[in-house]
Amino acid sequence: MSAQDAPPMSREGGTLEIWMAAAEVSPLAQTGGLADVLRALPAALVRQGHRVRVFLPAYGRVDRTRFSYSPAEDHLAVPLGIGRVPVRLLTRRGEDGVVTTLVQNEELFGREDFYGAPGGAYPDNARRFALLARAVVALAERAERPPDVLHGHDWHAALVPLFAWLAWPGRGRRPATVLTIHNMGYQGQFGAEDMDWITLDPTLREALFRFNGIEFRGGINFLKAALQFADRLTAVSPRYAWEITTREGGFGLHDAAWRRRDELTGILNGADYEQWDPRRDPKIPVVYDAASIERKEESRRALRAAFRLAEGSASGAPDRPLLGAVSRLVDQKGIDVLLEAAPALLRTGADLVVLGAGESRIVDGLERLRRDHPDRVGLFIGFDEPLSHLIVAGSDLLLVPSRYEPCGLVQMHAMRYGTIPVVHRTGGLSDTVRDETAEPDRGTGFVFEGVHAGALAQAVHRALILRAESPARWRSLQQRAMAEEFSWDGSAARYLDVYRSALG
Repeated sequence: MSAQDAPPMSREGGTLEIWMAAAEVSPLAQTGGLADVLRALPAALVRQGHRVRVFLPAYGRVDRTRFSYSPAEDHLAVPLGIGRVPVRLLTRRGEDGVVTTLVQNEELFGREDFYGAPGGAYPDNARRFALLARAVVALAERAERPPDVLHGHDWHAALVPLFAWLAWPGRGRRPATVLTIHNMGYQGQFGAEDMDWITLDPTLREALFRFNGIEFRGGINFLKAALQFADRLTAVSPRYAWEITTREGGFGLHDAAWRRRDELTGILNGADYEQWDPRRDPKIPVVYDAASIERKEESRRALRAAFRLAEGSASGAPDRPLLGAVSRLVDQKGIDVLLEAAPALLRTGADLVVLGAGESRIVDGLERLRRDHPDRVGLFIGFDEPLSHLIVAGSDLLLVPSRYEPCGLVQMHAMRYGTIPVVHRTGGLSDTVRDETAEPDRGTGFVFEGVHAGALAQAVHRALILRAESPARWRSLQQRAMAEEFSWDGSAARYLDVYRSALG
């Protein structure tokens, strides 16, 4: 049930006014890859001649002193439930040309945490993120130059298409609406009572609270609203666009995604090579490229020193392989599988370094592993960006055993640094890594089927055999991986195709 009133037409090849809404934008607010996308994609669109404005909640922990923000437009009184909620807008234009606007309401967004205390969620998240979507649409309604495109990201901004549909009921110039699904596993499911934050009109409530509306298992589902009302939908890799239409990958919304399959496009996320490039990375000891890859050894030495791992030989040369993982420590990422495979991995003679934060059960298991092997296992619980760069540069293999992975960026970063990824065949991992065993002298990593410890260990074993027995082929594999190109400029061009399709 996409909106029936036609969105505005745009001149072929003309400049578009694009507004994006999201819960995370790097470097202001970040828990995962969503924030990286919102840093890189808008800048790539600006480079291609378009105007982009990004809206982010003004969380309490957002540093407003690092950049100078100015009050923008008039204050808004956003209708929400039985009253109106005051919203202040703070805006700055970055050096990349992207305009960032903080949506400020101290009651709902002024808290330190984005979604809730660790391990939990705020009980009023439905109200909080309904306000984000409604404020963006309310500003678009009154703007002297309304946006051509309203582009929401994930469930937090998934009500933008619905509110736009309600704001332009068959009249005037409506922006085209696009919603990008970064992770179908997170949908914004709330109780039926939270329909109050969408509408109090009884007729409209009845029309929306049904199976072919936004009702889901007796409550409401923000992401389902976007699947019903957005003009176009995207997912963050081609394979993932297909996976979310399946029972296994759709998390209960596969039927809704399948019905919109003709308006659903998989666009691979790009890698931000401004931030991730060994030729100019200030966070690693020595810069290098494919022609000077032997300098990567300095990062391996520094990584061992950072975690106080034992050297590999009496001469002090760190010749034992290093396996790295930079990840959220949750089941989705397969870190429990990595834990189960760790004894076999250590028996191969390799050492292991892990950086991330997540579920206490997995963290406790990794802590025990480190205590049992203090000179073989390095562990950092939390997020440290310089350390993440050192792990990506200093490891020989980067392990990504995700059960499902919509796109994934770390494997792209690893390849650029000559660090060979070992990945499960799923989502964007499948779209970006070619298996060297299946395609000798054409591969860019090692891919395994089935998320279990044996499959991961066997894939690592294949990689280490090649590294030990054929240094020349290993060097060629590294250089081939470094030559792979996943720039945001190509992905931005695909998004522009989607925008123009929605506008047309």
